Amino acid sequence: MKSLNIDIETYSSVNLAKSGVYRYVEAPDFEILLFGYSVDGGAVQVIDLACGEKIPTDILGALTDESVTKWAFNAGFERVCLSRYIGLPTGEYIAP
Repeated sequence: MKSLNIDIETYSSVNLAKSGVYRYVEAPDFEILLFGYSVDGGAVQVIDLACGEKIPTDILGALTDESVTKWAFNAGFERVCLSRYIGLPTGEYIAP
């Protein structure tokens, strides 16, 4: 795997526009609802986390693998949200 394209849909009771991404993801009810991805330009896969589906372990590993290039339209937002999802401590984030 050389590249991973990512798109997520999220929910939080905190207003993103008023509070910013860091407070948004720290809300107790923050969750990633959908996780869409494509490996090396292949077919898009969508994981419905809200319905209990799980992100494959190789994809989770790729999120923190610096040899894999990650692409997202709003990469900063995705990076902070996914850092929270994988359980990094507050203030620690997946490397850009």
